[in-house]
Amino acid sequence: MDGPGSGNYLRWSAKSTTGSQHRVDIRRMRQQGRLEQGTIGWLSWSTRTISYRVEADCLILNYRWGWEDVQETVMFDWTVCNYGGKRAWLLCPNCNRRVVVLYGAGRYFFCRHCYNLTYASQQVQRYERLMIKASAIRERLGGSINLAMPFPEKPKGMHWGTYQRLRDEAEQANHLSWLLIGTQYDL
Repeated sequence: MDGPGSGNYLRWSAKSTTGSQHRVDIRRMRQQGRLEQGTIGWLSWSTRTISYRVEADCLILNYRWGWEDVQETVMFDWTVCNYGGKRAWLLCPNCNRRVVVLYGAGRYFFCRHCYNLTYASQQVQRYERLMIKASAIRERLGGSINLAMPFPEKPKGMHWGTYQRLRDEAEQANHLSWLLIGTQYDL
């Protein structure tokens, strides 16, 4: 599966990613206090601006798609949290799936499943994921993310067992990434 020739070398046929799309994120709207009934506002990106209005049980999006005016209604769903309060969700207008983010990859804002979008991290090869893991551990320990630099010392207050476990994980990930690179490119 991770052998020679198994990856998308230039990724021409790779799926579109969620990060490359316009998005409506209900978490951000709630943090900014934009989910109160009667709220009117705008969501802006570098290439697109849409207006919205919040009703009691839905979000109404208004925007232009090409030469056409589009009004899209996105229903809300609420779940009760264990320690009080409630969590807001958007219901995908296409599949009725409960989601946090809708993406504007086409004419309408649908969930990532409807647009067949993937996360960028899902398109990274295994050796790259291992290098990212090793770098993240080094950064967590207060060191450089550069894998060629010496491994960082134990941070003050960290248990030796925790430090040793993290060091072992980072070294194993780094070692395995180089083995995978070697087998993939016959070094």
